[in-house]
Amino acid sequence: MFIYSDRLCQTLIDLVRIPSTSGHEEYVRSYIERHLTSLGLTSRVDVSGNLIATLDGEGPALLLNAHMDRVSPGLGHEPILRNGVLYSDGTTNLGADDAAGIAIILEVLRRTVEQSLPHPPLVVVFTVQEEVGLCGARSFDAEMLQVTDGIVFDNAFEAGVVVSKAAAHEAFDIKITGRTGHPGKEITGTVDALEIFRQTPYPHGSLASDLTRINIGRIVAGHARNAIPGTVTIEGELRSFEPLSVYQHYKQALINAFDETAERLGGRAEITFTTYSTGYALNPDEPLLNIYQAALAQRGAVLEMKPTFIGSDTSGFRPAIRTFTVSTGVVDEHTTDEHIALAPLEQLVMDTLFVLHLWRNQQF
Repeated sequence: MFIYSDRLCQTLIDLVRIPSTSGHEEYVRSYIERHLTSLGLTSRVDVSGNLIATLDGEGPALLLNAHMDRVSPGLGHEPILRNGVLYSDGTTNLGADDAAGIAIILEVLRRTVEQSLPHPPLVVVFTVQEEVGLCGARSFDAEMLQVTDGIVFDNAFEAGVVVSKAAAHEAFDIKITGRTGHPGKEITGTVDALEIFRQTPYPHGSLASDLTRINIGRIVAGHARNAIPGTVTIEGELRSFEPLSVYQHYKQALINAFDETAERLGGRAEITFTTYSTGYALNPDEPLLNIYQAALAQRGAVLEMKPTFIGSDTSGFRPAIRTFTVSTGVVDEHTTDEHIALAPLEQLVMDTLFVLHLWRNQQF
């Protein structure tokens, strides 16, 4: 038997019907604004596009977060509900990453307001562009709203599992420049930029017993079939649990490998890095983590924690806000096979309501 709130289910269905990709969160944001207004909450949009609402209460403030964007294609569609599980219709990714997190927070707010439940002050933040570098979370001003602790609802593992440790995440962009020419004519003096890439002995794959992963995900070369490629652009990323000094070594190794090969073959290479996050590890003594553990214990559940290479807004908020990620349990996210069970979402709502009760009264 699958037990879940009809309202929670309908909110999630409403959300995945709305298209949303990074940088184009406006339709989802409008839906959330209307929902908040119906509950009597006022909201505002900050300079980054994050939607922020507050709810007065007693005790220290608590942040609740989910992100509004999805990976492409991120189309609005009519999902399929079967045996308590919501599926994509097959034309696009479901969008439960992170519509499920949004639905949980909206349902927590709805029950809190409609049932007049005692609660701490709440700072609710729906962020933009999480999928392309945690942009909304990294720009959020925690000091202005005086919030130091919070929960991020996003996907990582089975529903309810807490991310204990997250990898540092660096994006890198490489431009290799050679010298183009027509392969049917004289090719003396040409430099094949794609050959520079092919010969570069750069570190990649799973390294250091899978503590570090370096991946190249996009390569664009040349401009025509009948031309030696004069440029190659490369997009990749480095994720690592190793110390900062070690993954800085990997970054330098990438620079050296491309520079030396390009120079040897008569071209040049430029590489730039963008830091998305420096990684984090939860302290087991963090008060809110203990509160969450107590909330699980009251129903006989045990806190489960796992490390992950997957990024989330927690990496953007920390260390300014001691947040942690509670997984929503999305399966096969970012694909047309994406789906999510609804009963665990109902449990997450109830657990969160109990967390609010305990946090307000500091009973841990």
